Amino acid sequence: MVLPKEITTNTWVKNWSSNWKTAFASLYWLYTTSLKSYNGKNLDINILVCEKESSSNFVAKEDLDTFSKYLAKKIVKDKSIGERMAKDTISTTDKLYEIIVLLKDKKNLNHDNLLELKKRFYLHIAPHFPMKKVLDYLPQELQKEFSLIFINARKRTEELDIFNNTDNILRQYAKMIAIESNYPEEIMDFLTIEEMIIYLNNKKLPTKEELTLRSNGLVIFCKKDKYTLLTGEDYKEFIKFIIGSNKTELKGNIGHRGKVKGIARIIFDPYNVKVFNDKDILVTGMTRPEFLPLMKKASAFVTDAGGMLSHAAIVARELKKPCILATETATKIIKDGDEIEVDADIGIVTILKRAL
Repeated sequence: MVLPKEITTNTWVKNWSSNWKTAFASLYWLYTTSLKSYNGKNLDINILVCEKESSSNFVAKEDLDTFSKYLAKKIVKDKSIGERMAKDTISTTDKLYEIIVLLKDKKNLNHDNLLELKKRFYLHIAPHFPMKKVLDYLPQELQKEFSLIFINARKRTEELDIFNNTDNILRQYAKMIAIESNYPEEIMDFLTIEEMIIYLNNKKLPTKEELTLRSNGLVIFCKKDKYTLLTGEDYKEFIKFIIGSNKTELKGNIGHRGKVKGIARIIFDPYNVKVFNDKDILVTGMTRPEFLPLMKKASAFVTDAGGMLSHAAIVARELKKPCILATETATKIIKDGDEIEVDADIGIVTILKRAL
């Protein structure tokens, strides 16, 4: 299969990356289906990449620019729209957390509650996503005005650990389905949330062979109200396309200025770290509150994704540590143990010496 032209003709920006599983990642089909009811506009296309250690989201730069500029113009005309985004982000966080608490009791892992979790997650992302993105597109005076408002709203999602908690609930559904269906648990990490809903309704699942193939790498290409799954050679072709040729230098956005050299540590799961010494450089998809102990030890942070309101940027400013965001492919190109230079005065990461 040739990659869809919408993939190969666009410039892609990594929006988020973490150690979340496919069911959680697949919720983000909502970017092309379910933002419009709140904001008046969806993204047209969207990509989710699911691998054993992590999942990532890519959005098309032109599409994101169009979406964010549209919202910025609305806020310039009526500042109450931005205030409502922040307020609704907080209120939908609290509503989503209510169903998460209910589902922590495994006896409540049923079809109807899964639908309710999905519904409340969609209602939460509808204000949360545009709030995070629009700040970079506002005039400078409005950026200053809304920065603290938006940061406080973001902190509410972190206080309740909304995204990790949602992912953990979906992992419990996957485990339950694995036991009921006698499928290997490790391949159930590659079920989409839609497939979980179907199973709980009529006990139908993709084949073991299909899920095993996905476990070697899966791309979910979302185009408006439809999505396509790419696996096998198609997945490999996408990875080649998105990473490009061998690089020793990466560019990103500046989260906090400074310049250091050190040993890179690639971390996806902060609870499962083999080696991380003082002054090592944290390289990850994006940080979350559970990364804070590592961030305090690190001399600098490098992330695949993130913007002005990202956790990494906020913490970098608080700790006054060099931080480069939105490199897109740092976790793919930099290897654990490489010696690197982080020049956050100009937004460039350089690989100085490859690990043996």
